Amino acid sequence: MMLFPLPRQIEMLDGFYQMKKCLKDYDVVMFYREIQTGYEGVTIRKIEGLTQEEYRLSIDENGILIEYTTEEGLFRAATSLLQLAKRGRGKVQYTKIVDKPDIKRRGYMLDISRGRMPKVETIKTMIDFLVSLKYNEFQLYMEGDCFKYAAYPKETADFDCLTPEDIRELDKYCRDRFMDLVPNQNSFGHMYTWLKKPDFHHLGLFEADETPSTLNPILPESFEFMKNLYASLLPNFSSDYVNIGLDEAYGLGKFQIEEYCREKGEDVVFMEWLNKLNDHITSTYGKKVMFWADMIYNYPQSYHMVPKDAIALEWGYELIQSQRMTDHCIAYKNAGVRYYVCPSCNTHGSFTSRMDVTTFNIRTCAELAVEYGAEGLLLTDWGDNGHPQFGVWSMVPCALNGQYGWNIGKMQDGESFKAEFIRASEDFVDEYAFEGKKVSRLMYRMANYYLLEPERVHVCTMCAKQLSMPMNQTKYAHLFDLKDSGDDFYFDNVTDYVSRVMADIEKIDFDERMKREIRFTALLIELGSEVCKVKLNPEITKEKADALVKMLDLAIDEYEELWNYRNYAKGIEKFMVHLKGRKEEILNLV
Repeated sequence: MMLFPLPRQIEMLDGFYQMKKCLKDYDVVMFYREIQTGYEGVTIRKIEGLTQEEYRLSIDENGILIEYTTEEGLFRAATSLLQLAKRGRGKVQYTKIVDKPDIKRRGYMLDISRGRMPKVETIKTMIDFLVSLKYNEFQLYMEGDCFKYAAYPKETADFDCLTPEDIRELDKYCRDRFMDLVPNQNSFGHMYTWLKKPDFHHLGLFEADETPSTLNPILPESFEFMKNLYASLLPNFSSDYVNIGLDEAYGLGKFQIEEYCREKGEDVVFMEWLNKLNDHITSTYGKKVMFWADMIYNYPQSYHMVPKDAIALEWGYELIQSQRMTDHCIAYKNAGVRYYVCPSCNTHGSFTSRMDVTTFNIRTCAELAVEYGAEGLLLTDWGDNGHPQFGVWSMVPCALNGQYGWNIGKMQDGESFKAEFIRASEDFVDEYAFEGKKVSRLMYRMANYYLLEPERVHVCTMCAKQLSMPMNQTKYAHLFDLKDSGDDFYFDNVTDYVSRVMADIEKIDFDERMKREIRFTALLIELGSEVCKVKLNPEITKEKADALVKMLDLAIDEYEELWNYRNYAKGIEKFMVHLKGRKEEILNLV
């Protein structure tokens, strides 16, 4: 692999050019600025006619020539040249490259609201990684308790989280790297964190003593509440866009607004709320809204009510959902609705990602985006169940999505998967994060542990889900009941498989903290597997219980130390409560 993402056109020629300086310690911003002011041996030529990020790069015996039209094009050329130079340790092969992206907006979204809240420096390392992959959009998903909202200071007064100053710092950091930091504030469903607080409970849709998760859109106070959140958050972002969420508003059509929705139609009520928020945001902040499309794609008759310039975010993370996206993309295109297509890292609910599903999902979304004219490809990284998964597991999905966003290559044929893109993604991550050691392929194998489980489960694995559920609970929604899953055989296989892969990873010398994060993940899978076995056979010996408690104590201590290195302390309890809960329940069994 000479260059990643693989460019549109590349011709490798005989001969090598020696760079004039050692670039080992350069980042792309340093290199770009030095090229701007004059880097010996590199000639830059601004020409007319290229698209925003398009560039031409020629390397021969006379030196290096970069042709571009915009500064963003020059930055992308600098990104490619720096990668070539570092890979060749300053010695770059004669090359001709003509390159530009297939998809205009190439983004990554990280959930920072349901457990894991990365510190500013951690977020910057993520941005650097994404920039090296030529991403140009980054979103931090917010529900609550992750940002110091000036309108509601007491809600975050007793713990650390992101501040307005932090966001402005990150916004500038992104701008310097031609990355758009898009605010992302959910505004309808997924409002549980706010609505469980006594001061805001009345704003929800609920019955009896239920804790609501969906705002009541016909209450004037709900609109005022959202205006206050936006006033606290949006002025800190320079982006022309804001993602207002609106996904999975499960209270719509129920409870306090059931009759209202019956009279007007659920789709109309949703569109009224969308337009009300959109009108306020565009008139007050001059930003265009993005919104998750799952609440409207079953109502194509309402597409004409989508606000002008609003962007629908078409998402789906499973094999079946990926297949259904074609019809939705065609419908958006025919209706003239602007839209993105949004795959997932699939790390939520699995600890590791489920890599065969993930690679299928990303490839399908990217090809649909190009075929039917989506403006963006946004990779999502969610934090369900306390966000126990570590960022190291998102790196290969991010790399693969970066490749597809920049250059989808030939469309998928009817035979083999585009394995060359998957392998190239792994090679890139190995070079970037693991000192060139072949770790990513082993992680890919570990991530597919769930294929040994007795059931395939929607957006999660059995081991991960059961570890987060009480010992007396074996049924997960309508999807599976562990009691129907046979015997220990399957989970013994899972444990043996993961331990064998981890043994191979242990033999490799690379960043010790990342290795600990991978090792901890293997421990979580083993714990989940053992919990499944105990749920199948609750009569366990004291020796077995002691062994499990010892594993849980190890996991609790290691999780806390690893967590605090990269993240704010607040939020750790959202998954820690599951580990401590299983420990107490296992002790009670004997």
